[in-house]
Amino acid sequence: MLKGDIIKGYTVLKDFTTAGGGLSKWTFAQKNGKEYFMKEFLSPKFPTKNAPGSPKSKAKKLKICEKFEAHHQSLIKEINAKCGEGGNLVFTVDFFRNETKYYKVTEKVDVASLSIQEVAALPLSKKILILKTIAHSLNVLHKAEVVHGDLKPDNVLIKQTKTGNYTAKLIDFDNSYFSSNPPEFSEDLVGDMVFYSPELAWYIKEDKRVKGEDLTTLSDIFALGLLFYQYLTGALPGFDHSKYHYACAAVQAGEVLGTNEADLPEELLQLIQEMWQLDYQKRPDVAAVFQRLKTLDLTAYTSKEPEEISTKPLGLSLKGDLKMKNPFGKTPTIPKTENPDTSNNKLRGKGLGIGKK
Repeated sequence: MLKGDIIKGYTVLKDFTTAGGGLSKWTFAQKNGKEYFMKEFLSPKFPTKNAPGSPKSKAKKLKICEKFEAHHQSLIKEINAKCGEGGNLVFTVDFFRNETKYYKVTEKVDVASLSIQEVAALPLSKKILILKTIAHSLNVLHKAEVVHGDLKPDNVLIKQTKTGNYTAKLIDFDNSYFSSNPPEFSEDLVGDMVFYSPELAWYIKEDKRVKGEDLTTLSDIFALGLLFYQYLTGALPGFDHSKYHYACAAVQAGEVLGTNEADLPEELLQLIQEMWQLDYQKRPDVAAVFQRLKTLDLTAYTSKEPEEISTKPLGLSLKGDLKMKNPFGKTPTIPKTENPDTSNNKLRGKGLGIGKK
């Protein structure tokens, strides 16, 4: 689809751009004078009457498409029903098929976001406010028994308001699923390995230690702990990079992720370590995380907080923030787009250092 084309009443405002993972394309579109963000899924493709293939092949593709539609429609219904309560979930406006392809339309949001380093440079009290806002937004999702499935910095939009406060919006629910009911086939799980929970990494490897029922909302808590630590310190926690590519693999092998160099309240470090536990059932749920953030005693830190830096909205970027070894030989980066699709890294978990001992 090109600029000027009309799809189900939406006028395409710019040529579609291929997303980082090559699994979808995105653009901005307009309908009834309002602009939206539009995503085009590159798979599955609906088997139309004139499509090539045998009747058996078409029947198989049709079942896949029906399952795809049902999955997205059920998620959209649950998430949209909760949006009014949370206020910080970017909800879906429309989901439809046009000929062979599926499209999702969402609110167009101001994606200018503070970078990891900018957040890390804020006074601790401001950072805790941001963490509480993120936890509150995720709690809205988890109360609907929905797992976000792809929590990472580029799926959290953080900005400073005119009043000097900070807001955080969660975006990109295309990898979401209902708690204990992930996609039947592990290859349908798409995300960033850096933020995988141990049980998610095992599930993708088809390891018998976990089943689909083990992929709950508490999988998000592991990723949330990594996300929090990045915002607090500007870096991911330490572990033996000579043995493991990712934090989940280190935890699978029994390592405790390093936080020794972080100048943070002991209660906060304890909370984050609990969020990283191998046994997901021992992790606090997001409601408990929020409550513990609310009761943190920051008295000893207020006197030595740095002056707040001037924050100018930047495009989303992880370049320079992730210092982890990558099996593909390159540091992961997110292209600086106006409204990026972040469902990159379609994985199987085989031969990538996950679970390596």
